[in-house]
Amino acid sequence: MEQSTYISIEEFCTHYNIDVSLVHQLEEFELLSIEITDEKEVIRTTELPKLEKMVRLNQELEINPQGLQAIHHLLEQITHLQEEVLSLRRRLNRFEN
Repeated sequence: MEQSTYISIEEFCTHYNIDVSLVHQLEEFELLSIEITDEKEVIRTTELPKLEKMVRLNQELEINPQGLQAIHHLLEQITHLQEEVLSLRRRLNRFEN
């Protein structure tokens, strides 16, 4: 069974010098999920890269949570399309050989 590791939202926000409300807004827009353990709000460490990217976009480019949601959606579409292109190339290669 895989053990999940967590980081507290408070610790993350302190480290990145951001307000906790940003993380809550990202959860409202379903960009990440907050869990409660030992009466503390935490996120899975597997979600850290995505959260860090969203925080950078928010801080450096001043993109609001609605914009972050749109960017996240577009990046997911790009990833899906890249996977589809790769799959189609593999199928095409089978017919060519």
